Amino acid sequence: MIALFSSEYCSPVGATAGKNEELTITEALRDPLIAIVMRADGVTSEEFKRLLEAAARELKASLANSIHGSGKEQATRTPAPSHQDRRRDCRNDTEDG
Repeated sequence: MIALFSSEYCSPVGATAGKNEELTITEALRDPLIAIVMRADGVTSEEFKRLLEAAARELKASLANSIHGSGKEQATRTPAPSHQDRRRDCRNDTEDG
C-alpha cells in the first residue's frame, strides 16, 4: 500500500516502527490525532478514506509517468536572455532608447 504522509518530525515508534515513518491509509484512519482533526472539521472516515485513495492513485500515476518518461513531465529549456534583452529590462525610466 502506498504511504501518503511524510512525518520527518516523528520518532519511529508505534504502528510504523521498524518499516518507515509514513502512515498507510489504514494507519491514518486509525490515528487518534487525525480522528480529532476530522471530527473538528466535520469529515467522516469514509470521506477521508476516499480522499486518501484518490490522492494515492494520482501519486502512483504521476510516479509511473515520470519513471516511464511519458513526455508530459519533461522540462523544456528556456534560452538565457541576450545581453541586449537584459540591458533593455534593466533601463532606468529616465533613459531614452
